Amino acid sequence: MSQLTETRRFIQREWRFLLFGLLLSFWSSPGQTFVISLFGGHIRSDFDLTHGEFGTIYTCATLISAALLWKTGPLVDHLPLKKFVQQAATIMIISIALVAGVQGPITLFFGIFFVRFMGQGMLHHIAMTAMARRYQKERGRAIAIAGLGFPIGESLFPPLVVLALGIYDWQLLWPVMAIFAAITLLPLIPKLIGHTSSQDGQGTSELAQFDEDARHWTRAEMLRDKRFFLLALTPIAQSGIITGVFFHQVHLISLKGWSMEWWSICFSIFAASSLIGGLLSGFLVDHFRARSVAPLVLLPLAIGLTLFAIADHPAFAAIIMAIFGFGAGANNPALSSLWAELYGVKHLGAIRSVANVVMVFGSALGPVFMGAALDAEISLQTLAYISAALAAGGAVACKIALKNS
Repeated sequence: MSQLTETRRFIQREWRFLLFGLLLSFWSSPGQTFVISLFGGHIRSDFDLTHGEFGTIYTCATLISAALLWKTGPLVDHLPLKKFVQQAATIMIISIALVAGVQGPITLFFGIFFVRFMGQGMLHHIAMTAMARRYQKERGRAIAIAGLGFPIGESLFPPLVVLALGIYDWQLLWPVMAIFAAITLLPLIPKLIGHTSSQDGQGTSELAQFDEDARHWTRAEMLRDKRFFLLALTPIAQSGIITGVFFHQVHLISLKGWSMEWWSICFSIFAASSLIGGLLSGFLVDHFRARSVAPLVLLPLAIGLTLFAIADHPAFAAIIMAIFGFGAGANNPALSSLWAELYGVKHLGAIRSVANVVMVFGSALGPVFMGAALDAEISLQTLAYISAALAAGGAVACKIALKNS
């Protein structure tokens, strides 16, 4: 049976639960940097903030959301999935709506904190944990398919937001997003979760028969594993660098001399390439194991950053975004599968919460360091080269960690 036929039958058989994961991934978008950063120029102007000040507010909110995720992430191991995800979705919708009411730096901090914690943090965590636990043989493809919500969000939100910002006040757009989130999430979640036959409804699934004798690490045991700290450099580099670039994209693109309208269109290219990268990564994970794929996922980022440093023609924006997107798409199936592959699935919620905290920590560092570098007038070319070197170093560290695994 061809791989395409296997994948098609898998989707036909499991489309409800896969759609559940896709919806959560998609509606994590308002809490992701590629959406929040589109409002950056308006926010800095309205509240008289520098690049560094805005980056610091964003970083502090993100770090605190990571700390809270450390405590709340393991709940997915213990609470009924249906009830837990409905509550999380409701809080996310309220959080999106509340951003419309920010009046200054303090309320801006809380607005960013809630959408970051619920979007980038909790919805993403629930979706990927559920996919990794629910499937083993087709884990990579399940994560890749559910993760399609990310590139769909990346293709739709930027051009729509940029278009709307040319017509409406930026704070009017957040309640609109909240309304659409409520319409698509709240009625569908119970129906999509209700059709999963192999979950017991308590947030933990039956362990696959061929995995019964596998070791299932606790979070404390994982934190004593030296490999984890080398592996952690991959999500730190990926999320930190991409978040930094997207957070300061309005300023960076102006330095390149490219138009923001053209750059926002290139997000569709990023999304399409992310989709391809995710599906290919999922396929490779299912056939060669995540530990063989994970060391490769930072290489596209390093290549794209090098091109970002040296290329000035606007046409290269599309190429750079395609490379960035491919790497970002490949990252999720490889790393989400890697944690389950190395550490088992019994405590996967707790383990993935640590991985998510690491990822969120990286995304917190990116904006503040790039903001400080821009305020210090470090050239874009130098910043891109340094970032490319960090990405390449993360790839080497991952390879070393998995060498004897």
